[in-house]
Amino acid sequence: MLELRRQIFHLLLGILLVILLNLNIINLRLLIGILAIGIVISFLCKYFKIFGIQWFLDRFDRKDARGAGIIAYFIGVIIVLLFFRRDIALASILILAFGDSFCHLGRFGKVKNPLNEKKLIEGLIIGVIAASIAGSFFVPFYIALSGSLIAMILESLDLKIKGRVLEDNILVPLISAIVMSLV
Repeated sequence: MLELRRQIFHLLLGILLVILLNLNIINLRLLIGILAIGIVISFLCKYFKIFGIQWFLDRFDRKDARGAGIIAYFIGVIIVLLFFRRDIALASILILAFGDSFCHLGRFGKVKNPLNEKKLIEGLIIGVIAASIAGSFFVPFYIALSGSLIAMILESLDLKIKGRVLEDNILVPLISAIVMSLV
Protein backbone atom coordinates (compact mmCIF):
# COMPACT_ATOMS: atom_id res chain seq x y z
CA MET A 1 0.00 0.00 0.00
CA LEU A 2 2.88 2.37 0.78
CA GLU A 3 4.32 1.91 -2.72
CA LEU A 4 0.95 2.71 -4.33
CA ARG A 5 0.61 5.88 -2.23
CA ARG A 6 4.18 6.86 -3.13
CA GLN A 7 3.58 6.41 -6.84
CA ILE A 8 0.29 8.35 -6.78
CA PHE A 9 2.03 11.18 -4.93
CA HIS A 10 4.94 11.04 -7.40
CA LEU A 11 2.53 11.30 -10.33
CA LEU A 12 0.40 14.08 -8.85
CA LEU A 13 3.44 16.11 -7.77
CA GLY A 14 4.81 16.10 -11.33
CA ILE A 15 1.45 17.04 -12.84
CA LEU A 16 0.96 19.83 -10.28
CA LEU A 17 4.46 21.23 -10.81
CA VAL A 18 4.04 21.28 -14.59
CA ILE A 19 0.63 22.98 -14.36
CA LEU A 20 1.93 25.62 -11.92
CA LEU A 21 5.09 26.21 -13.97
CA ASN A 22 3.17 26.36 -17.25
CA LEU A 23 0.73 28.91 -15.81
CA ASN A 24 3.65 30.92 -14.34
CA ILE A 25 2.23 30.53 -10.82
CA ILE A 26 5.58 29.22 -9.59
CA ASN A 27 9.06 29.80 -10.93
CA LEU A 28 12.60 28.51 -10.58
CA ARG A 29 13.41 30.83 -7.67
CA LEU A 30 10.44 29.53 -5.66
CA LEU A 31 11.37 25.91 -6.43
CA ILE A 32 14.92 26.53 -5.18
CA GLY A 33 13.46 28.03 -2.00
CA ILE A 34 11.18 25.01 -1.53
CA LEU A 35 14.18 22.73 -2.05
CA ALA A 36 16.23 24.61 0.56
CA ILE A 37 13.40 24.42 3.10
CA GLY A 38 12.94 20.72 2.29
CA ILE A 39 16.62 20.01 2.92
CA VAL A 40 16.47 21.75 6.30
CA ILE A 41 13.27 19.91 7.26
CA SER A 42 14.74 16.58 6.14
CA PHE A 43 17.81 17.20 8.30
CA LEU A 44 15.67 18.15 11.31
CA CYS A 45 13.49 15.04 10.85
CA LYS A 46 16.54 12.88 11.54
CA TYR A 47 16.58 14.24 15.09
CA PHE A 48 13.03 15.41 15.80
CA LYS A 49 9.49 14.28 15.00
CA ILE A 50 7.90 17.30 13.37
CA PHE A 51 4.11 17.23 13.50
CA GLY A 52 2.57 17.02 10.04
CA ILE A 53 5.89 16.23 8.38
CA GLN A 54 6.20 12.98 10.32
CA TRP A 55 2.64 12.00 9.37
CA PHE A 56 3.43 12.70 5.70
CA LEU A 57 6.71 10.74 5.76
CA ASP A 58 5.04 7.78 7.49
CA ARG A 59 2.42 7.56 4.75
CA PHE A 60 4.39 8.47 1.63
CA ASP A 61 8.06 7.67 2.14
CA ARG A 62 10.16 4.60 2.67
CA LYS A 63 11.64 4.25 6.14
CA ASP A 64 15.19 4.27 4.75
CA ALA A 65 14.67 7.38 2.59
CA ARG A 66 13.02 9.94 4.85
CA GLY A 67 12.63 12.81 2.43
CA ALA A 68 15.53 11.98 0.11
CA GLY A 69 13.23 11.07 -2.78
CA ILE A 70 11.28 14.33 -2.81
CA ILE A 71 14.50 16.32 -2.43
CA ALA A 72 15.94 14.48 -5.44
CA TYR A 73 12.66 15.08 -7.32
CA PHE A 74 13.00 18.84 -6.83
CA ILE A 75 16.70 18.72 -7.77
CA GLY A 76 15.80 16.93 -11.01
CA VAL A 77 13.08 19.48 -11.78
CA ILE A 78 15.39 22.42 -11.04
CA ILE A 79 18.22 21.02 -13.17
CA VAL A 80 16.05 20.63 -16.26
CA LEU A 81 14.50 24.06 -15.78
CA LEU A 82 17.96 25.62 -15.46
CA PHE A 83 19.63 24.00 -18.45
CA PHE A 84 16.96 23.17 -21.04
CA ARG A 85 14.30 24.94 -23.09
CA ARG A 86 11.00 25.25 -21.26
CA ASP A 87 9.11 22.78 -23.49
CA ILE A 88 11.85 20.17 -23.05
CA ALA A 89 11.99 20.79 -19.29
CA LEU A 90 8.22 20.46 -18.82
CA ALA A 91 8.12 17.33 -20.98
CA SER A 92 10.96 15.77 -18.98
CA ILE A 93 9.18 16.50 -15.67
CA LEU A 94 6.11 14.69 -17.02
CA ILE A 95 8.30 11.84 -18.24
CA LEU A 96 9.62 11.48 -14.70
CA ALA A 97 6.15 11.67 -13.15
CA PHE A 98 4.43 9.26 -15.53
CA GLY A 99 7.30 6.93 -16.45
CA ASP A 100 8.42 6.23 -12.93
CA SER A 101 4.87 5.93 -11.57
CA PHE A 102 3.40 3.77 -14.32
CA CYS A 103 6.36 1.39 -14.59
CA HIS A 104 5.32 -0.01 -11.22
CA LEU A 105 2.17 -1.40 -12.88
CA GLY A 106 4.53 -3.84 -14.58
CA ARG A 107 4.88 -5.73 -11.31
CA PHE A 108 1.93 -7.80 -12.50
CA GLY A 109 4.01 -8.94 -15.46
CA LYS A 110 6.13 -12.05 -15.81
CA VAL A 111 9.00 -11.24 -18.19
CA LYS A 112 12.22 -10.25 -16.44
CA ASN A 113 14.00 -7.25 -17.87
CA PRO A 114 17.22 -8.57 -19.45
CA LEU A 115 19.00 -5.40 -18.26
CA ASN A 116 17.95 -5.84 -14.62
CA GLU A 117 16.48 -9.06 -13.29
CA LYS A 118 14.88 -7.21 -10.35
CA LYS A 119 12.57 -5.43 -12.79
CA LEU A 120 10.05 -6.60 -15.37
CA ILE A 121 9.95 -5.71 -19.06
CA GLU A 122 6.21 -5.00 -18.85
CA GLY A 123 6.97 -2.21 -16.37
CA LEU A 124 9.49 -0.68 -18.75
CA ILE A 125 7.01 -0.81 -21.63
CA ILE A 126 4.12 0.64 -19.60
CA GLY A 127 6.38 3.37 -18.22
CA VAL A 128 7.71 4.35 -21.65
CA ILE A 129 4.22 4.49 -23.17
CA ALA A 130 2.75 6.58 -20.33
CA ALA A 131 5.78 8.89 -20.22
CA SER A 132 5.77 9.37 -24.00
CA ILE A 133 2.09 10.30 -24.08
CA ALA A 134 2.53 12.73 -21.17
CA GLY A 135 5.68 14.30 -22.63
CA SER A 136 3.95 14.78 -25.98
CA PHE A 137 1.85 17.59 -24.46
CA PHE A 138 4.96 19.77 -24.81
CA VAL A 139 7.04 18.20 -27.59
CA PRO A 140 6.17 16.08 -30.63
CA PHE A 141 5.42 12.46 -29.77
CA TYR A 142 8.51 11.01 -31.46
CA ILE A 143 10.72 13.35 -29.41
CA ALA A 144 8.93 12.41 -26.17
CA LEU A 145 9.21 8.73 -27.10
CA SER A 146 12.95 9.06 -27.71
CA GLY A 147 13.52 10.80 -24.37
CA SER A 148 11.26 8.40 -22.48
CA LEU A 149 12.73 5.26 -23.99
CA ILE A 150 16.38 6.14 -23.35
CA ALA A 151 15.73 7.56 -19.87
CA MET A 152 13.62 4.59 -18.76
CA ILE A 153 16.11 2.06 -20.13
CA LEU A 154 18.98 3.77 -18.30
CA GLU A 155 16.84 3.98 -15.14
CA SER A 156 16.22 0.24 -15.31
CA LEU A 157 19.97 -0.40 -15.23
CA ASP A 158 20.30 0.91 -11.65
CA LEU A 159 23.47 2.79 -12.63
CA LYS A 160 25.93 3.24 -9.77
CA ILE A 161 28.67 5.67 -8.84
CA LYS A 162 30.98 4.50 -6.05
CA GLY A 163 28.56 1.71 -5.20
CA ARG A 164 25.50 3.97 -4.83
CA VAL A 165 22.59 3.69 -7.26
CA LEU A 166 21.99 6.97 -9.06
CA GLU A 167 18.76 8.65 -7.97
CA ASP A 168 16.13 8.11 -10.67
CA ASN A 169 14.33 11.34 -9.74
CA ILE A 170 17.40 13.17 -11.07
CA LEU A 171 18.51 10.70 -13.74
CA VAL A 172 15.19 10.35 -15.62
CA PRO A 173 14.44 14.05 -16.21
CA LEU A 174 18.09 14.84 -16.98
CA ILE A 175 18.58 12.00 -19.48
CA SER A 176 15.20 12.54 -21.12
CA ALA A 177 15.91 16.28 -21.49
CA ILE A 178 19.35 15.61 -23.00
CA VAL A 179 17.95 13.09 -25.48
CA MET A 180 14.97 15.28 -26.45
CA SER A 181 17.33 18.23 -27.01
CA LEU A 182 19.39 16.15 -29.41
CA VAL A 183 16.51 14.69 -31.44
